[in-house]
Amino acid sequence: MKNIKFLVTILIVFAMGCTGGYNDKSFSDEYSDMEVMEEIVPSTAFDMLPVNSQAQNPDIIIDKKIIKDARIGIQVENYTSYRIKLDSAIIKANGYISSDNLDKNDYNINCELVIRIPADYFDKFISSIEKGTEKLLYKNISARDVTEEFIDIEARLKTKKEVEKRYIQLLSRAKNIKEILEVEEKLRVLREEIESKEGRLKYLKRQVSYSTIYLNVTQNYEYKYEPEKKKNFFQRLFKSMDKGWKGFIVFVLFLFRLWPLILIGIATFYYIRRIRRKKKMLTNKK
Repeated sequence: MKNIKFLVTILIVFAMGCTGGYNDKSFSDEYSDMEVMEEIVPSTAFDMLPVNSQAQNPDIIIDKKIIKDARIGIQVENYTSYRIKLDSAIIKANGYISSDNLDKNDYNINCELVIRIPADYFDKFISSIEKGTEKLLYKNISARDVTEEFIDIEARLKTKKEVEKRYIQLLSRAKNIKEILEVEEKLRVLREEIESKEGRLKYLKRQVSYSTIYLNVTQNYEYKYEPEKKKNFFQRLFKSMDKGWKGFIVFVLFLFRLWPLILIGIATFYYIRRIRRKKKMLTNKK
């Protein structure tokens, strides 16, 4: 990081010296230098600074940034007891479960877990969850070295922040609205790039500090065929009679719900019957 700062400082001084000094320039000249600084300095500086500087200078110690992932499948004799042991190991390692999916049927229990464990406890935790298991189905551990990307982002982020400071200085020297808008647009774009780099850096830090373990725990059942038990004739007969009686009760209760309609129907029937009798009597008299 010191080499990056030294190279950036040399390039800034060189650019200012070649153009006759910062204080003697107009706003447009300063703004032009700003664009050159933003576009040329970062790429040139990073090309001149090798990531594997430890190979050229043995005294420089680079903190390796490694992302570790593991995919493990385990078949256990008793899922419940093993899960108690697993949860205890996760708490002891200061980890947590980010995903937990359990599927249980007549044949087996299958649980898929995504566990996040501090990188320092990664190897110890894997050893602990393998102890006492009936069968290890598969185990796949991968490690990604992101040291180069980590250093590159930190260096570019620092340079962009220096450029941002220069833009802020130019903004205070702007003389009209056009100049203000030009610098603010540059600042907006630059801040979006800084936020993007900071977000990526935070993501890498989280991935490095916590390792991810994809664990699949399975318990198989011994399936036994059990024929369906059917009731005898008298049990089925009594059950049918009970259902018939309950159906009859439901029907009667339904009729009682319709008692207003039934009364209206009966009254209508007798009224029509009475009218017909009168007509019949009149017809007989004639």
